[in-house]
Amino acid sequence: MMRSVLAMLRKEWLENPLVLRIPLFLFACGALLFVSVMSNSSLQNDMSFQMSINGDASDIHHSLGDSINGFIAAAAGLLSILLGTHYFPRTLRKTRTEGSIMFWRSMPVSDVKTHVVKLTFGLLVIPLVCSILVLAANMMLWILNVSTEHQLALFQSQASLGNILVSWITFLLRMVFAGVLLLPLALSAMAISQKVNSPLIVMFIAVCALKWMPIVLLGFYGIDDFFSAIFSLPLNAIIYSNPLSAIPEAGWFNVAIYTLCGVMAGATSLKFSRTA
Repeated sequence: MMRSVLAMLRKEWLENPLVLRIPLFLFACGALLFVSVMSNSSLQNDMSFQMSINGDASDIHHSLGDSINGFIAAAAGLLSILLGTHYFPRTLRKTRTEGSIMFWRSMPVSDVKTHVVKLTFGLLVIPLVCSILVLAANMMLWILNVSTEHQLALFQSQASLGNILVSWITFLLRMVFAGVLLLPLALSAMAISQKVNSPLIVMFIAVCALKWMPIVLLGFYGIDDFFSAIFSLPLNAIIYSNPLSAIPEAGWFNVAIYTLCGVMAGATSLKFSRTA
């Protein structure tokens, strides 16, 4: 059981090289920026002079440090969401367009397992890859911090390797929660992709129509508010100090409807897959 799941995940990894290439490109850009900063000794001295006040941390330094850490987490989380947005609408469609769907039908792999593996790859493996960027960024900031004469309060979260590890694990847990919130959208994309050639375009047009038609015809903003709340859920879970607060802010009624749509989308996707 576990061996077949790992084999299927490896297949997804090989068929989706962008999952690795884009984070590697961003890592290379960050590494070049880091090398340029480390090689500029005058810049390091200026940072130490302007940001450290007798080694004591000020409130503004803590605020700036939190902003930097929040930006790193938000950027990596947004990248993970974008990669998932690229992955889910095409993953089930690919086997149909290539004509390999009947080959996979002959294998001892159920449609449920196929869906579980693809959801695992899109909602867990992709965030895990993007989390390496968070770890690398924190490591670079730690090296920059210890290379200066004074420890900068600006990099308080990078004060030690233990803090960096805790920050990385915290980001992973946030991404797991964000993956749960993305599950209905992922299932909807997988269901639609089995019936149309351009699922992203169809989803974009459908959402725009559902948002604006009630406003234009009836002056009703409820559907527009629903989509705004739902689409902001995953990113809010990443950037908020308390990820769980993203749900009540979106509204429990909206989240309940969103969950119901996810259940219906999952059942529809399985039905489409079984009747291919």
